[in-house]
Amino acid sequence: MTDPARAHVLPDPATEYGRTVRRRLAQEEIVWLVTVNAAGVPQPNPVWFLWTPDEDDEWGDGSFLIYHSDTAARLRSMTERPTVALHFDGGVHDLEVAVFTGDVEILDGHPPIGEVPEFVAKYTDRAAKYFGKTVAEAMEKYTVATRIRPSKARGF
Repeated sequence: MTDPARAHVLPDPATEYGRTVRRRLAQEEIVWLVTVNAAGVPQPNPVWFLWTPDEDDEWGDGSFLIYHSDTAARLRSMTERPTVALHFDGGVHDLEVAVFTGDVEILDGHPPIGEVPEFVAKYTDRAAKYFGKTVAEAMEKYTVATRIRPSKARGF
């Protein structure tokens, strides 16, 4: 059960907006990850992700699992400045805007992307369509797993 003293991050699931956010977390294939480089310039990158709701949280709060290449500039930025933002495209679904902020945790020893069944299931069609490969093949250079647990969500 959820700790009643813990503040929830996602909007109330009883509201239309709360249901919209949860639908997008479950169904969207791309989220924009925004890091900040050493010069202080925001660096948005579209990334594949897996939303993982906390098992003991009936509210649906959870975290983003995202893989990166070990040579990606954003990985260095996240290591030096671990607070990031994530958001979905806003215009595709009217104005269903959702912006999340949180800190990045690098997951040493996390299974490779091809060994995460939920990730493989979510991206099998996209990997085949755009790369002509399996998820594991398409993402073989993305070996660094990160988890971003939102500390704040906003939108409308």
